[in-house]
Amino acid sequence: MKKLIVILLFGIVFLNNTYSQEYFPFPDSNAIWNETLTNTQPISIENYQYGIDGDTIINSLIYHKIYMLEDTVFPLELDQYCGAIREDEQKKIHFVACYCCVGPFPPDQDLILYDFSKNAGDTVFVGFDGIGPIGYYIIDYTDSILIDSTYRKTFHFVDYDYFEYWIEGIGSTRGLFSPITPDFFGHYLWELVCFNQEGIVKYLNPDYDSCFPIITNVYEENAPPIQLQVIPNPVMGIGSLDLSMTNLEFTKLSIYNAQGIQMNNIRLIDQSKVEFSIYNYPPGIYLVLLESKNHKIVSKKFIVAN
Repeated sequence: MKKLIVILLFGIVFLNNTYSQEYFPFPDSNAIWNETLTNTQPISIENYQYGIDGDTIINSLIYHKIYMLEDTVFPLELDQYCGAIREDEQKKIHFVACYCCVGPFPPDQDLILYDFSKNAGDTVFVGFDGIGPIGYYIIDYTDSILIDSTYRKTFHFVDYDYFEYWIEGIGSTRGLFSPITPDFFGHYLWELVCFNQEGIVKYLNPDYDSCFPIITNVYEENAPPIQLQVIPNPVMGIGSLDLSMTNLEFTKLSIYNAQGIQMNNIRLIDQSKVEFSIYNYPPGIYLVLLESKNHKIVSKKFIVAN
């Protein structure tokens, strides 16, 4: 009987150790980071999406190319090339070039973007020779977050935990490039809104209801001088937007449901009015989002009734 108890205890300890050692590597394909930069005085919000598409060889090592995205659905619509990323055997995430960051950075210099090998009390240097928001991070404690019924390790930092923490296999809650992006002081706030992998939302910022922060009214769609109206609202069959009251030249219209799934995407060319179809949309609240040439975002909610 004692032998059986010992065996059972050993099995439990073994399983616990096996679970605690589970590691989630950084993605190398089919991943999207959706982020915002908010200025609270005056209120404005800029939306940024980054994704991985394709591989490249740098110094005989395989890197995965990061792009700024035109959209947040697969296949990816690529915009600006940001650089290339890789993970080494020591759980360090390397990045070469950073054309989407606030630099300057040596274009061919390998930077440390994240280091997931560390533990509480360790000092983590980021960037190249300690460049970044504070040059280095001191890990205050590690914790975990539940994602897809499994727990991922999180890293919380001394004197910096209020602004961000890191999630294993995802990155910073302040944004993908946060460790090597200087702080904007004053009324600016960087945030990771959601992380999508293989078409599934793995992380959603608890301050938001969906992957698209406009839904939370951080940016008021009818704040002057921009006025946007959906006609009719609720929409039945065909809806329309009057763009003549705005002072922006829009290039794209997108429609999303409350879960952040894109329902429609329309390219715009010098249009003062645009119509969109909502046939086969389930009843509920939707978001129509317009993007201008200078990447200003304007949105309006509308309802699809039964």
